[in-house]
Amino acid sequence: MLKNILVSIIIGTLLFLSSAINAEVQAQNQNDTMKSSQQANESNQVGTATPRVMLPGENRHQIENTQSSHYQSIGYIEKGETIATGVVVGKNTVLTNKHVVNNGDGKLSFAPAAENEKSFPYGTFTEKEVVAYPGDADLVLVHFNKNNEGQSVGDVVTPATIGETSTVSSNDPITVTGYPGDKPLATMWESSGKVISNNDSILTYSASTFGGNSGSPVFNANNELIGLHYGGIEGESNNAVAITGEVLQFINEHNV
Repeated sequence: MLKNILVSIIIGTLLFLSSAINAEVQAQNQNDTMKSSQQANESNQVGTATPRVMLPGENRHQIENTQSSHYQSIGYIEKGETIATGVVVGKNTVLTNKHVVNNGDGKLSFAPAAENEKSFPYGTFTEKEVVAYPGDADLVLVHFNKNNEGQSVGDVVTPATIGETSTVSSNDPITVTGYPGDKPLATMWESSGKVISNNDSILTYSASTFGGNSGSPVFNANNELIGLHYGGIEGESNNAVAITGEVLQFINEHNV
């Protein structure tokens, strides 16, 4: 009799422990699921589309002479462990993405026309202040301090010529130029493609990109800046903030 009671107590205890463990595991799984869902939602916010979108037939090529033509306006960005791209649009002003300045620690540094990690022909410039575009568009203006020689970034390179996205339509050629993270560090690469669609606020195109291309300028056939790359949909297309009349007004108002 006593033996049967002891066996029942042991079995009951084991069942209770098993139930408690299962409940804890389920709670942890639910918690993990909630975290994953939260992270997924965060990664799907405006301006944080997939940063590395390689498309069929991608034809990126390295720009060896980074100091020529419009290429000199494009620069390599570092902010903590984050690398990205920006484009000079004024005497002290560089255009890049909101998510670039929001990632990483410390101040942003900018090396216009960087050739590789050991060759910055125009030196580097450090962030002074950031002016974010109002609303959801993934675009900011970064103002920079002068270098040790008292020069502004727009003194050492020629700023990009700014156009408007309305100048292009479906199948028109474009290029995206920047510093992709799958290539040797701080080397400039250009990707060619065609416009897929232009809905006034977002420019969609068929040029391949990779992490590090965030903030890359999109140029039309006349090498005019018509968009600012921010991300895309893997295997389908890439997107840029369109240079609309409103964006151009914002740039002009805060371009110092």
